[in-house]
Parts: sequence; structure tokens; C-alpha cells
Amino acid sequence: MNEDTPLDPAESVALIAEQRSKVKAAIAVNERLIFGVWGIAWLVGFGLLWAVSIDDPLLGWSEGVALSVFGALLVAAMVVTTVHTARRSSGVRGPSSTVGAMYGWSWFAAFAGVGALGYALGILQVAPKVSGTVMTIVPALVVGALYMAGGAVWQDRTQLSLGVVISVSTVAAAVVPYSKLLLVVSLACARGMLTVGSPPAVPRWPTP
Repeated sequence: MNEDTPLDPAESVALIAEQRSKVKAAIAVNERLIFGVWGIAWLVGFGLLWAVSIDDPLLGWSEGVALSVFGALLVAAMVVTTVHTARRSSGVRGPSSTVGAMYGWSWFAAFAGVGALGYALGILQVAPKVSGTVMTIVPALVVGALYMAGGAVWQDRTQLSLGVVISVSTVAAAVVPYSKLLLVVSLACARGMLTVGSPPAVPRWPTP
């Protein structure tokens, strides 16, 4: 076809749809990657804390070593998430970019508060199991609430469902002894993330 030949309306619509799909695919966040790294971090991290906290520890590690490994896993997941989302959202402008930025800063502000809570518990010299219980339940509930909020903002039932699973699992874990709490969070919450990340990635984040 001659490049100067105008397209008929049907061809124009098809071309626009094709280009729009390519743009969406280029900026879509890979949920398998994001939920996968966080699911693994929670599964292994909380699993290690459980393994060293039971009456007959499965590992000879101290709780401090387990916490260090868990912290390293969380930092790694955070770096992967930040780099990946920054690359995919590069060049995106307008309302979608604003909403995404506001949502991202909500996570930052919420977990800055969680960090401040942990610092306060340390200053007060709260008993380790009490501090551990609080610092397990509160972050998990924050994550659940933020996922539910994200699901509401983008009308994404997957994020909403994951938030509900994490919140309900955390509430259930709060009524059992500390070591079992860690196991429930490790298996139930992390499994929810890994399950969400298992299907092929699809765009569930802001798109133009």
C-alpha cells in the first residue's frame, strides 16, 4: 500500500489499537517478577524467624542472624521493585503517572511509620516476643491495606483479593503463639503473593 494512501476508518482503528497495545505492553509492570520476589522474601524470611524461634530450633542461628538475612531479602526485593517500576514507567506522564507516584509515596510513608514504631519499641525495651509480634502483625496489616487500596484505585480484583488474603491471614495469626504466628504469615501471606505472581503477567497498573 502507498504510504500516502489514507487508511479507511476500520484500518485506522485497528492501527491505533495495535499501537496502544504495544505501549501498554512496554510499560506494564511484570507482576510475576514483583510478587515473586516479595513472596520469596516473606516465605524465606518469616520461615527463618519461625525456624529459630520454636522450642526445638531447626537452625543453629541466632534470631539476629535470621533478622539480618530477612532484612537483606527485603532490601533486595525493594531494589528489584524500584528499578523495574522505574524503567517501565519512564516517560509516562499525566494522571496515571500522578496516581502511581501518590500510591508509591503512600507505601514509603506507611513503612517509615512502621520503622519509627520499631525504633520506639526498642527504646522502650519491650520484651522480644512482644516486639516481634507487633513488628510482624503491623507491617503485614499495612501491606494488606495498601493492596486493597490499590485494588480499589485501579479496579483490580487481583490486588484487592491479595490484600484481603494477607489481612485475614494476619488477623488469624495474631491469635496464636508467636512461633506459629510467624509460620502462618510465612506460608499464608507469602503463598498469596506467589500465587498472584504465577499467571502470565498482565497490565494491572496505571496505563495511559
